[in-house]
Amino acid sequence: MANELSDLVLYDPFTAALIPLPPITGFASCIQGVYGDEGKIVGYRYGCYMIERVHDVQSLGGYFYDKVVLSGPPSTCRTVALVIHLDGKRLSFARIGDTYWQQVSVIRRNGDSFADCIYHRGRFYAVTMEGILKSWDFSGSDKPRKKTVIAEDDNDMFDDPVITRYLLSTPWGNLLQVRVFLDTHQGNNVRIEIDRLDLKSQTRVALSSGKALRGHAAFVGQNSPGILSTKEFPKLRPDCIYFTTPRLRERHAFEHRRNQWSGVKVYDLKRQTLEDAFPSGGGLYGTICPLEVWFTPSLI
Repeated sequence: MANELSDLVLYDPFTAALIPLPPITGFASCIQGVYGDEGKIVGYRYGCYMIERVHDVQSLGGYFYDKVVLSGPPSTCRTVALVIHLDGKRLSFARIGDTYWQQVSVIRRNGDSFADCIYHRGRFYAVTMEGILKSWDFSGSDKPRKKTVIAEDDNDMFDDPVITRYLLSTPWGNLLQVRVFLDTHQGNNVRIEIDRLDLKSQTRVALSSGKALRGHAAFVGQNSPGILSTKEFPKLRPDCIYFTTPRLRERHAFEHRRNQWSGVKVYDLKRQTLEDAFPSGGGLYGTICPLEVWFTPSLI
């Protein structure tokens, strides 16, 4: 979460333990601190844009960060945090105990941005809104090794626009891509398709939506996703995806269609329906600053 200075911290809501990550001024390529007469920080300015507007210290953390994922439990200084930030245009990392963030990727072309990132089998992966997949390997070196896994976009393959994308790491070892489409032929205006991302052949393999999760339930959103067995957790619905409110960076046609996505939803892959997972507080469609995150408490 972001603290009162918009700096990222790792927070355990059950013990209230805090582990600081580098400050927001550690994004030196795009954030500059503004200081008062007493040397105290009073605001921030985007150093990567020729804009003189000063953002107050608390508000910037609400929209500067898109997503943060970890390479493992934050109990060692070798644990890596990877963050999508600046409207999905940049990707940076830091290790626990670092004092600054290191930028690893920038998207400069218009119309594309990072949609999601994940840690899977020893590597970080990030997918863009156009479907391009890249990976970073942090093992054995302080400087990550970057690889473009799938270089071709897939937007031209579909008639319906892609609203957003997610990555899923499965218990059986596959990396899946979840595509969310705006489909006006569906009663809820949403259709979901799932691919297996074949990392060896560097291709997308379409899966039957009703069989892709093998009877499991998936959780996606602004923090790390997961897949759980519905046999171990029978209250969960098999072959369903639980979504927190997605963050859409552009005013999309979906936004104007009956306020379909506010609160936590569940999509049934077999029935192709999007429903409320449980009663929520309602309110307006919240894609600018989504309110919900997933928590996975340790049972040990």
